[in-house]
Amino acid sequence: MEQYYIATEDGKTEGPYSFESLETFYTHGKIRIDTLVCIAGSQEWMEFKKVLEQERKVQSEKEQEQTEATPTDVELIPTVEGLFQIMGILALLAGVILALCNTGPGYAAIGIIYLLSGAFFCLGCFWCAKVIKLLSRVVDLLSTIAKRLYNVGNKD
Repeated sequence: MEQYYIATEDGKTEGPYSFESLETFYTHGKIRIDTLVCIAGSQEWMEFKKVLEQERKVQSEKEQEQTEATPTDVELIPTVEGLFQIMGILALLAGVILALCNTGPGYAAIGIIYLLSGAFFCLGCFWCAKVIKLLSRVVDLLSTIAKRLYNVGNKD
């Protein structure tokens, strides 16, 4: 993990600090976005903004690598969306089975009702699963926007 030195306003050098410490200093106003920092062992001073962008880019790439899991890395974690889909499939299967069991004389109408009710229940479950997925994406988007607004507000 890289260590950083910071240039104070009175011309002194402090450090070395970890990047996490620099983020904390920035959050609490000890350093600003234009504060000069230097990687330990280097002679090049740069604004904290550049270091922050580089670190966020590296973190983003790491997160992207982790989300691009191979099929053997995928864990079976039940989600509400997945449970709705399973319920829909089971309802459709139940409707088909009940429709096939009620094929005798006078039972055809009941069999069709079972089949249609299973199909509509299945569609309803898949619709609910899709709505839940879209709502979770909206929450993620709003969370990202809120973090960016927080960072912009604390910039000064």
